Amino acid sequence: MRKSDILIIGNGISGLFAACIAADMGKKVQILSYGAGTLTIGGGIIDVLGYTDDGKPVENPVLGADKMASGHPYSKVGAQTVDKALRAFLKIAESEGFPYIGSPDKNQWVPTAIGNFKPSCLVPRTMNSQAIFDAENILVVGFDTMKDFYANMVTKNLRKHLKADKNIEEFVVQLNFEYGRDLRDISAMDVARWLETKEGYNAFVNQVKAHIKNSTAIVLPPVLGLDPNYQILDSLEKDLGCKLVEVSSLPPAVTGTRLDKMLNSYAKKHGVQIIEKARVVGSEVADGECQAVITEGFDRQRKFYADQFILATGGVYGGGLIAGIGSMVEPVFNINIDVPKVQTEWSYKHLFADKKQIFAQYGVNVDNDLTPVAADGSKIASNVKVVGRSLAGYDFCYEKSGNGVALITAYKAAAAFCGEA
Repeated sequence: MRKSDILIIGNGISGLFAACIAADMGKKVQILSYGAGTLTIGGGIIDVLGYTDDGKPVENPVLGADKMASGHPYSKVGAQTVDKALRAFLKIAESEGFPYIGSPDKNQWVPTAIGNFKPSCLVPRTMNSQAIFDAENILVVGFDTMKDFYANMVTKNLRKHLKADKNIEEFVVQLNFEYGRDLRDISAMDVARWLETKEGYNAFVNQVKAHIKNSTAIVLPPVLGLDPNYQILDSLEKDLGCKLVEVSSLPPAVTGTRLDKMLNSYAKKHGVQIIEKARVVGSEVADGECQAVITEGFDRQRKFYADQFILATGGVYGGGLIAGIGSMVEPVFNINIDVPKVQTEWSYKHLFADKKQIFAQYGVNVDNDLTPVAADGSKIASNVKVVGRSLAGYDFCYEKSGNGVALITAYKAAAAFCGEA
């Protein structure tokens, strides 16, 4: 069995980004991947820090991250690492022909699938919301039979948030897809595939162009193609003579698929070996170091050896943490996570409370080097680092920090193993 310099467990955004950084620095990198992960259904934008603990919007994500309380993942990385990680991501996106817009030191406000606005740091060019604020006329475009995007709701809420002198209208494109009781709902993925066809593209243009006025911006769900490029965006803007802006959408989102393809492409071009269907079920730790991790398939168990390991398996939703009644454990290194024995103490009464949810902050405790530590503060394995959603100490939903924590901790872990921290 080939021994890697760095073995990464998990192929989500943190695992893929760590692999890209380590490979760039000359390391021999392997990823053990099991399933598609949550990246492919996520929003595909980089929320670094949108709100403080008291709910105030953050203007400068780098400075905001540097001020987070002890125990938060950002408190273990520092402002310089935050900035380096985000700029490294921008460089990768640029090199893959799918540049993101934004700056590490300034949040921007992007529209959501219900017509509100949320703070985010780096977004694909399809979400350049400045066009909405600049345009005199806004056309909200929906698609008949498509779920999770309702043009009338978006129109109503945009009217609340934008200046009263803006003209905001809605229009629903007829897809003419076959649908009925025995067929599944139509999603953004279906519409994106439709727009990639000549027939779908022309049908969209022909239906929408009559509703375009001077200084118009079109707001629509994330449907401008499945691949990480801007070909459909650029073509539609040319043919319609106006700007198009995708909203930040509910999963499954096309934007997450684009980001996943982009990072996978970059990783493979730089020699990262991705082993699929590799379900990691345990590890071998001796003398304070991990020697190997163990995968289990339908036929037998296998061991994968490396000098260093990065755990990027995600949280409860992604299977990186296993929750039981009054218990939670990280299964690869069998790390017990301290949680209340009474399940009702895991959360506040109201799910969408005006503060961070208790259960959202459960995860693996690490030291300032992202090395996992036991309850007594001792290192579980000195050559292991934990990144992304597996970490304790933050509520990504409340803070709007999910992909930011993933990228930034992944960068720190990879750079540290490469002697660049």
